Amino acid sequence: MYYYGTSDDENSTVYYLFPISDEESVNTIVCMETEVENGHKFLPKLSKLKQTGTAKFEDKEVQKWELTNTMGKMRVEISAYTYTVGDYYVPVQITIKAYNLDKGRLESHTMTDYYGFSSEVDETDLDVDWEPVVCEEEATFWERHDIGKLSPGRKHHVDLAFRRFASQHNRLYDDDEHETRKAIFHDNWKQVVEHNNKNLGYKLELNKYADWTDEEFAVLTGLRPSSRDLGAVPFPHTDKEVEAIVQDLPEELDLRLEGVITPVKNQGNCGSCWAFSSVAAVEATLALKNGGRNLELSEQSLVDCAWGFEAMGCNGASPDSGFKYILEHGVPTDMEYGPYLEKNGFCEARNMSKLYHITGFGRVTPRNPDAMKVVLNRYGPVLVAIHAGNSMKLYSSGVFYDINW
Repeated sequence: MYYYGTSDDENSTVYYLFPISDEESVNTIVCMETEVENGHKFLPKLSKLKQTGTAKFEDKEVQKWELTNTMGKMRVEISAYTYTVGDYYVPVQITIKAYNLDKGRLESHTMTDYYGFSSEVDETDLDVDWEPVVCEEEATFWERHDIGKLSPGRKHHVDLAFRRFASQHNRLYDDDEHETRKAIFHDNWKQVVEHNNKNLGYKLELNKYADWTDEEFAVLTGLRPSSRDLGAVPFPHTDKEVEAIVQDLPEELDLRLEGVITPVKNQGNCGSCWAFSSVAAVEATLALKNGGRNLELSEQSLVDCAWGFEAMGCNGASPDSGFKYILEHGVPTDMEYGPYLEKNGFCEARNMSKLYHITGFGRVTPRNPDAMKVVLNRYGPVLVAIHAGNSMKLYSSGVFYDINW
């Protein structure tokens, strides 16, 4: 892969030239053009690296710099050799090694050599004959070359895929973090390809968590086991009553078609799934009661205020903590309480003019699908908690099943 860039005071235009092989041609040189705000870093910054001594490199006295960065099971080791020209440190070689500590192996090893440094550039040196290559804008390029056609086994494909991922999800990494995140992304990509090639009942994809470690993803799984007090009211039907009721129920039920299910929300970087699930169930119940008029209730109010009900804000809670709080204190609307913050905040519930309450909640009889059908038909949506383990991090579609549970 080759890089060629032009820039002004604020933005840069970067041209990527690299080979593409498909069913029609082999090693065809293509060009992708992209606009980069605030300039493009062609050379890595060494500010986070520590100088560890000097060495001989091709008969030249050079400085040696090193950095080790570990995130989860991935460790990245960066070493660089430089010499000085005036106030500049000029790289002559940079080596990057990525290790998978869980598997005990070297995942990637990249060595980049730098030649022809000059502190003054003649503009004619930047003249490039593009023929016969036609450069496409990045969006147009990816419309024709989907990431599914790239391979995690080829380094320049990894660079391309990671660049697209970072651009799509607005990732801005520190200099020392970039290579570590790329190593995590690369490892997750290989897991996606390996899993999908098995043709199991569900598929994985490179979603917005593709540069996260398993430990970082675990922060979002804030659901804790319920206490022995499983609800405010007991389940209202015996097993025999359930068997009789279910005979008269419709074959299909989709409460989304009834207009009572509010859109899916995003908990962000906060382990508040317990608050979102509690609020969603209450929203749907209220919509059923008032004829389909949906209310946007405040998850943030539960995050801030429910600590007295064994809740710990963004650090998680049990499924019934939210219900217990709403039963006792009620929940305001988003509009009145304020926006969701993705973090713990000050409780402002006492200043609300209107709070919405529930009269009770209970637990559906375990391992009884018919009991679930009765509840959904007679009482409305339920809160369902699942174990979102590491396999769920990159879930895309299909019936999820993990034999490791």
